[in-house]
Amino acid sequence: MPPRLTPLRLTLLRLTARLTRDTGGPPSAAELARAASLTEATISFHLKALVDLGMIERTGARGRLILTEQARTAIQDGIPIYGQIAAGAPILADQTPDHVTPSLDHLLGVKEGDFLLQVRGDSMTGIGIMDGDYVLVRPTPEVLDGEVAVVLIPGENAATLKRVYVFGDEVVLISENPDHPRRTYPAADVQIQGRMVARLGLAGPRPLTRRA
Repeated sequence: MPPRLTPLRLTLLRLTARLTRDTGGPPSAAELARAASLTEATISFHLKALVDLGMIERTGARGRLILTEQARTAIQDGIPIYGQIAAGAPILADQTPDHVTPSLDHLLGVKEGDFLLQVRGDSMTGIGIMDGDYVLVRPTPEVLDGEVAVVLIPGENAATLKRVYVFGDEVVLISENPDHPRRTYPAADVQIQGRMVARLGLAGPRPLTRRA
């Protein structure tokens, strides 16, 4: 008889999710057994079933217990993703989630060393970066032409968020708002601190941009 997702196994999945959050990493089978007040032999039996069901991944017989996306959806752990939303013609909104992301870190692909900055000003509104939004920055001393980066301005002891272009021995910083002129600096004087990899926009009223 194929394994089933019984109430006890759902409980074990929820315990695995909680231990993962509380300890900062996937638990071992022994840690799960202690949390569930079960013997390791009993846990081993149920873990085999959960692996066969595609709910848990582990490397080797004593590997850490990693919940799959299928498992997170089954226990509704994390942030539900309800498909897509139309920004043009209307579409019907689904009432059940397609899948679940365990965290915003996972959704945004955050890596070690990444950091957030809160945006002040309106120089990048043309690409939807508004005053008060947050940008996720990945540290790097170099970026490709046209990428949005955090740049330390020479002589001002201040950083700015701009598109970066390199022309010979000059660096050009370009805003995404026609009210802000481009700036040009000697390449040797410009220090790139990181590349923008994501934006977190905050809900609330936004200024209306009027078209001429």
